[in-house]
Amino acid sequence: MRITNNMMRNNSLLHIQRNKVSYNKYFEQYATEKKIQKPSDDPTIAVRALKYRTTMVEIRQYISNCTDAQNWMDATEEPMKKANEILDTMIEYVTNAANDPNNADDRAMIAQQLKEYCGFIFEQNANSDYAGRYLFTGYRTDLPLLFDNAQTDTTYTITEELEINSIENSSFVYGQPVYGDTKTADDYANEASEFLTTHRIMVSYNNCDSQDVTVTYKDVKGESHTITAVTKSIPENSVFNEQYMPGPDEVYFVPETGELVFGQNVYDSVRAGSDLSVRYQKTNFEKMDIRPEHYFDCRAVNNVTGVTRDYANVKGQKINYQINFSQMLTVNTLGCNAFDTSIGRVVDQIDGVINDLDIMEQNQIAIKKRIADCDPGDKETLASLQELYDQIGTQIALQNTVLTNTYSHAITVFQKAKNKLNVAVAEHGSRYNRMDMTKNQLEILEIDTDEAKSENENVDLEEVLVNYTEADLLYQATLQATSKILGTSLLDFI
Repeated sequence: MRITNNMMRNNSLLHIQRNKVSYNKYFEQYATEKKIQKPSDDPTIAVRALKYRTTMVEIRQYISNCTDAQNWMDATEEPMKKANEILDTMIEYVTNAANDPNNADDRAMIAQQLKEYCGFIFEQNANSDYAGRYLFTGYRTDLPLLFDNAQTDTTYTITEELEINSIENSSFVYGQPVYGDTKTADDYANEASEFLTTHRIMVSYNNCDSQDVTVTYKDVKGESHTITAVTKSIPENSVFNEQYMPGPDEVYFVPETGELVFGQNVYDSVRAGSDLSVRYQKTNFEKMDIRPEHYFDCRAVNNVTGVTRDYANVKGQKINYQINFSQMLTVNTLGCNAFDTSIGRVVDQIDGVINDLDIMEQNQIAIKKRIADCDPGDKETLASLQELYDQIGTQIALQNTVLTNTYSHAITVFQKAKNKLNVAVAEHGSRYNRMDMTKNQLEILEIDTDEAKSENENVDLEEVLVNYTEADLLYQATLQATSKILGTSLLDFI
């Protein structure tokens, strides 16, 4: 076969082109540190690169979600810890109050301090926000847990679930001796106060509306019963506590205090049953009262515009973050699951008992002054006043027993509220730990995925440098050889 100059030229140019391609390939790899410059260079590497990049974006988004969840949960944890500490203080404070003798000034300080503690729990902790979003209000993060101002234009119809075990055997003083110009010592002796007990439970609000209050429960057989409560307002200037003395088959509702008082037969049936709830209405809310929509299923009717809103499933409002490929995390804690409204109600109860005791002591002081001002010769009047003084003393002694019992009840309520809060804190901590472990796993996965992505896309610089140097030498040698071959003519052979 004859080898012509054209064949030699074409072969030389082909070798130059091949070596040039190889040279450019390794040069670009060395310059970019990437195995391929376009998908067509290696479709397999390109597909894997796309998958790795997508995975990295997802991992980093999940890590970002974990960080946001961590910030939210950190902000949630602090108010609950502070509230827990305040409850410890309240328990200690009330325990000391129950065991130490207290005068009127001491009792006033106790009542005021307990109100301050209650304010710390709800106003400064339960009403906390994070980045403008309220922490304990479920889906409605733009709506505070408490009313910002007094609210009187909307009537809430509230359905409140009550724990049957929270029905207490509450003591009270029945009867009160009252001064009369014509009364004798015997009359006062016959008006001696009595120490009685009743079955009572309190809803979450005082100063409720007086109409349409119903109590629903299931008896021991599982049959549902609904009882319309008899409204029993506290009468002015009454010397008897008739609101605490319902008939055996009756339930009294005291709107001023928000108390439900059960007759004996009703109490026995309710106590043996389950699923106790009360439906009532409230229109007048004070500043810093709890908004019902955050705690109870309820209906709100604006009495000016007529607009009606229903609120349901308040205990199921979970804010979920996706923190992994197939993992959701609840980041919020609901106020109704952490902060017990009974804290404020038992403080109101203590305040009421103290106020009644103060009135009794003031009455006794007034009678003592009457005795001092009485004519020593008026033996009959003196005897009557002295008997009245003694009877008020008996009443005061009974009321002090009521106060001690109320303190003891408060300790139980505060401890129960603390237990509820501890459960919320523990559940919160469990979710936090799960989130933290997930975040750590994602950070490890991010490193591993980034390494796999790098291994798939990036070149070994030492290897590619060797290949590049080799390709460069080969390319240069090809150029030199070709220049010699193509530079030969017929004259070289003559």
